[in-house]
Amino acid sequence: MLFFSKNKQQTDPEIIIKDCLNDLVKKVSEDLSSDGYRWGKPWGVKLFESAVLSKFIIDYSFDGIVAEQLSDDEKKGFFEISNRKFSKYFNDTFSSVGLNYEDMKEDIDNKVEKYFATRREFRKPPQCWHQIYMLVTRSKSIEEIKDDMKNKTSGLELMKTNENFSSMVPQYEMQIKILQDKIGAFELAEMMLPHMIRFTKQRLRPIKLKKIKALSKKLAKKDKKK
Repeated sequence: MLFFSKNKQQTDPEIIIKDCLNDLVKKVSEDLSSDGYRWGKPWGVKLFESAVLSKFIIDYSFDGIVAEQLSDDEKKGFFEISNRKFSKYFNDTFSSVGLNYEDMKEDIDNKVEKYFATRREFRKPPQCWHQIYMLVTRSKSIEEIKDDMKNKTSGLELMKTNENFSSMVPQYEMQIKILQDKIGAFELAEMMLPHMIRFTKQRLRPIKLKKIKALSKKLAKKDKKK
């Protein structure tokens, strides 16, 4: 008679963070590359921004999970692993196009900190998610896009009543459709970002916090010796 035992749940932070990062970047980049966002940037730019956003989501999610369990000093082990895994992922992914993590580190750190600062400043959804989406894609605000659409719509109505401008009607209709999609992109973002955070928290929860604490202590000892 054969006996089957269930695989033990993975608790090693090194493995969990690495796997979570790989899966999260894939999910985020696929989502942001969908037509609904009308984000007209090259694939490489989208992947870069998706990777940096994923780094923020991982660090932000862990911070939320252990807020009542670990002190800031005790969390340092997690962020050390997170930084290390991200730098390896970044070099493995972008070295072929001449991008190196050490060269981009300051830019990446600034972006991640802006996401944290934005989340602290705009605490209530959906505005917090809208603001982060704007930082990622460099989009205009939803209010600015709505104003553009209002002006375009007024112009379109005038064109439809004047035969001299009839040839411009299809162009304006297309521009209005694009603006409508860009407004809809904010709704996509306010669903996508919380979903990715929930996904990440679920993946990170099994991490054995004792290992994080132990690594944090080692890092503290190294800092004292410097």
